[in-house]
Amino acid sequence: MPLANPRGAGRKALISQESIVEASMRLLERDGLEALTIRNVAAELGVKSASLYWHFTSKEALIDRLADEVLEGLPQVPAAPTWRETLRLRALALFRHLASRRDAARLRAGRLVTGPNTLRWMEAGLSVFRGAGFSPEAAAFASHALHVYAVGSAIFATTPLSALEAEGGAASEALAAARHTFESLPANTFPNIVALSAPLTEGGPEARFLYGLDALIDGIARSSLGKREASA
Repeated sequence: MPLANPRGAGRKALISQESIVEASMRLLERDGLEALTIRNVAAELGVKSASLYWHFTSKEALIDRLADEVLEGLPQVPAAPTWRETLRLRALALFRHLASRRDAARLRAGRLVTGPNTLRWMEAGLSVFRGAGFSPEAAAFASHALHVYAVGSAIFATTPLSALEAEGGAASEALAAARHTFESLPANTFPNIVALSAPLTEGGPEARFLYGLDALIDGIARSSLGKREASA
């Protein structure tokens, strides 16, 4: 049973951390990260801003909680035949999950939070590296590299390509406009951009993500194997 409000009077419905988080997530989905302020969350709940500070000492503390909350529902990925395949599937699952929720990747960017969703995801990921024989430092650094790549790629994939898309146009229109510009450049000055105008503006976000992911995992594998062989 919730405790009585010490400021009492029962004029407002009691709020909890959970109700604040739920209201914040609704606000994020509807209006985006720029709209996330203590005042706006309080208005979403129909209370005064001061009520929220009983539960979160600052907006930054609330963002820490939300950065963990956005991982709610992220499926745990079963082990694949090889550790490299498992890492690929995990990174792809994280990318898709963050890209499917408005500003979720922006909430995660740069945050080292220790909420339950984050800890479960971290633990499962680190077990893949340790099971593959990575050193403690290599496991920690490689895990971080994959996380940063997935989060950064999700931010890029969910950000408007240009003013054309930001102002209501389709991503395909923004890409077509960029391709037209590239093709119209003087070839003697920009030979590579002109020659690659098609591949520079083709391929969806996920295809580009997977290309970079495979290159990153290949590099991690070579680095780890090289260090183990050198120390053998």
